Amino acid sequence: MALSLLLSRTVAILLCCNYFLAAVLAQNETEKLPTFGDTVQVLGAMARTDQDFKDGLALDLFSPKNRTLVVKQNTSPLPAGFITGTTGEPFIALSSYSYIIQMNETANDLIAKIEVPYDPEQLKKVGVQEANTYVATLAADKMSWVIDDSTRNVHRSENNTRIIKMTSMDGEYLLVGRQTVDTSNIFVQYGQGATRTVNMTGGSGKQQAEFIDGLRFSVQTNRSMTMNVDLKQGINPGSLPANTVSLNSYMWIVNSSDPSMRIDAEMLVPFNRAMLTALRPAGSSPSTMLTVAKRALNDTNGQFTPFNPDLQTVRELPEDRIQIQGVNRLDGQYIILVTQPKAVGASKSDIS
Repeated sequence: MALSLLLSRTVAILLCCNYFLAAVLAQNETEKLPTFGDTVQVLGAMARTDQDFKDGLALDLFSPKNRTLVVKQNTSPLPAGFITGTTGEPFIALSSYSYIIQMNETANDLIAKIEVPYDPEQLKKVGVQEANTYVATLAADKMSWVIDDSTRNVHRSENNTRIIKMTSMDGEYLLVGRQTVDTSNIFVQYGQGATRTVNMTGGSGKQQAEFIDGLRFSVQTNRSMTMNVDLKQGINPGSLPANTVSLNSYMWIVNSSDPSMRIDAEMLVPFNRAMLTALRPAGSSPSTMLTVAKRALNDTNGQFTPFNPDLQTVRELPEDRIQIQGVNRLDGQYIILVTQPKAVGASKSDIS
């Protein structure tokens, strides 16, 4: 009886020791995880470096040579409302800090991905679906967070969001979420009303909005504003510059909540290649024949004035949109003019 009791106590003690040892080992493993500012060794020869960090960040990469990297924390990142690359709003930050990844040398030869964890319960509290979580990259001009849907992956089984297909890791990253019911790209419908209104946040960053036909705005505004776009059928040929016709039978009418405010914007205006071919069956060249023109918002009789040719770039297939830079006021009526093709060697300003 005494022997049996002794054996039972011995087994219990051994089990407790094993449990304690396992706990210590697990703690040691956790303590080995790097944190912000630690130098991480990156394996060469395309061996896998799969590195977790204490807060849940994970970097997974293959490098042809040995390198090192450091992850720093930025507790005052650019606000998450300034998003480019995708459309829809509002976006919010899902973390109080961003990650700044720095390698010891320029590396554009990697196969890599970054994973940032999210808390499903916290997402519910702020009205963000898991499918609307993104890891955004700070733009080169530091004026927006860039989202690329083609390299984004949400791993719901592990509660993290990824950027994949990376060839370089240097940069700043932030976990953001969009507070919308819809997922993926969201396009704005033409017309008035709350669901057809674009809301823009004032500040130093850029925001983008895209309408259902591909009309796209990238805007930086110092004060918050709203914008709507309508379509209006009917263009008076007498309102067009000489030797031009309108590509479309309608115009885009842009109106904002603050027409007098100067902003810094870029527009992408879509054109219908089939309609251009119909107007110029003998031969059409979008790059030499198309230009965007504008007149005041409430003008009914005035002429449309083409934008400065040096500010316009025709992006042909597969995009088929005209890029206009340096737009400082949005309100107005916009059309696409078809001109005569320029002669070989002529400049844009020679088109009439």
